[in-house]
Amino acid sequence: MVEDVRKAIENAKLKYVEGIRKGDAAAVAAMFTEDAVLLPQNVEMIRGRKGIEKFYEAAIQGGLKDNVFAAMEVSGSGDIIHEVGDITSMVSQKGQNFEKELKYVCIYKHDPSGWKVHRLIWNTNTPPQK
Repeated sequence: MVEDVRKAIENAKLKYVEGIRKGDAAAVAAMFTEDAVLLPQNVEMIRGRKGIEKFYEAAIQGGLKDNVFAAMEVSGSGDIIHEVGDITSMVSQKGQNFEKELKYVCIYKHDPSGWKVHRLIWNTNTPPQK
């Protein structure tokens, strides 16, 4: 993969994270394609940028403060790139701060405005409670 593409994807990811840190769900959603699909854990899949904005608005209101990504694999060609890695998600609820360790697969698609998230799925590393 060309280094310019890797840098562009890193910049897109930084804008996504900046939106979360600022509590700006619209800025987070702007990093997705119009026809993006979000596949969060334990809820129905969410289609489209407007639905994704509503999801992040609720997540931010529910205490999501930050996501730190650690990409382990980035590959692809042309207008489609995929990334696999880990996320440390910082959440604040009822005055308590805690971290969630997650893993993710993200598919980026290049459109006229640059690289955008096209598909995103994640799930926890925490085993289910018995």
